[in-house]
Amino acid sequence: MQGSKIQLSTPEMELFCNAQIILTKNSILQKTVQLLSEVQNQLLETASGFIRNASPSPKISKGENYLGLPYVVLDYPRIAKGEDLFFVRSMFWWGNFYSSTLQLGGSFKERHLSVLEAAHQNLAAKDYFIGVSQYPWEHHFEETNFQKINGLSAGSFAAVLEESTHTKIAARWPLQTWDSAANNLKDSWKFLTGLIA
Repeated sequence: MQGSKIQLSTPEMELFCNAQIILTKNSILQKTVQLLSEVQNQLLETASGFIRNASPSPKISKGENYLGLPYVVLDYPRIAKGEDLFFVRSMFWWGNFYSSTLQLGGSFKERHLSVLEAAHQNLAAKDYFIGVSQYPWEHHFEETNFQKINGLSAGSFAAVLEESTHTKIAARWPLQTWDSAANNLKDSWKFLTGLIA
């Protein structure tokens, strides 16, 4: 019997033989879930009114393959009824960033459109981004998906809001700011939900 024609390069073989890499990755992902659990508990204490009454409980989920890399997500609120979407998603994406995204669709988008348009200057000052893609569940920060709000005039910002079927407003931070992550995510959640309260 002949050997396989599929070969591993020297760096691939070194990684394949090193169990500690996967054990360390698993430990990091476990700590990320713990951090988001702490954030979740703080958000539950903060939530009131519509969010508390209308949204199912927060949900933490993780996966191995968002554009090929692991991720961990906290969704709260998380309301999805057909085209009607209302999410605030806190996301850690391996090797890239962590982020906080307000996502509105359908009646939620229509109800809050004028409030979001009026928040242009405040969002721009805080370095938020606006989603420009037609795909609601894309979360990378390439220019085809998000653009900095401070780079858009109030009119251009309003046009993006009005023309898309869904709205995403997001902030992101480098993974190296892990020590500030819980506070950054909690503060962003309060700010984003406060815009539409």
